[in-house]
Amino acid sequence: MNYKVCISTDKGIVKQVNQDATMVKVASTASHGRIVMGVLCDGMGGLSHGEVASATAIEGFANWFVTDLPRALTRENSTERLDTVEKPDIMTEIEHHWISLVRDINLDILRYGDDNRCRLGTTIVAFIEVGGDYLIMNVGDSRVYSVENNQLNLLTHDQSVVQDMIDKGLMTEDEAEKSPQKSILLQCVGASDRVDPQFVRGKVYPGTSIIMCSDGFWRKLSVEEIVNKIVTSRALSEEEMKKELDNMVDLLKQRGETDNISAIHIAIE
Repeated sequence: MNYKVCISTDKGIVKQVNQDATMVKVASTASHGRIVMGVLCDGMGGLSHGEVASATAIEGFANWFVTDLPRALTRENSTERLDTVEKPDIMTEIEHHWISLVRDINLDILRYGDDNRCRLGTTIVAFIEVGGDYLIMNVGDSRVYSVENNQLNLLTHDQSVVQDMIDKGLMTEDEAEKSPQKSILLQCVGASDRVDPQFVRGKVYPGTSIIMCSDGFWRKLSVEEIVNKIVTSRALSEEEMKKELDNMVDLLKQRGETDNISAIHIAIE
């Protein structure tokens, strides 16, 4: 696979600090071709503490990509049953790695909070594609979408109070948008001793775009607006793709979005 990637992030029209953090890594491997990983985190906490939480998570994934991903691809030191010679598949191995990684990140953020007598945390969405297969990890209410054949598909499921109420039939999506509880999360890295990420797997094909975004991006855009902008921009250069993503962020600011706004566009070719 080949990729074009771009990132747009902005502190928005109200907040003094951008507590979102983003990263995209691309690597060429001998055994699996090109690999892409994107990570987006929406930090929360007073002063600059949310920025610390999101940056801590990004740093953890960046280090993992360099030091541990090569072992996952070769499945060295993988845990396997003694009664079988078959090793876990690559995505299972990466999922095991990410479970350990997010627990370590969670502990690091908890220690920082204890040392500085503050509460902080971050959402995390992480996406990786290897040989046409993808794995997503989600904690919180940042999202991953795919745009394929002019269709927008939400690949993650928000871990939030309002989404839980929607799932139980206690609230509509329109009511959730207006609810004062819309920013309350059920899961957050750094807020408690236990983190239970959502994992999603699937196949991805050339011509697909992956959109990773914080809630400041997805709340005030319609499905049609996202699809039209992404389908049009993926045919452009990376520089022009970024301009189009920046334009979407500017539109959200014009609509009064008060949160930090961040998005990653990964165009798979």
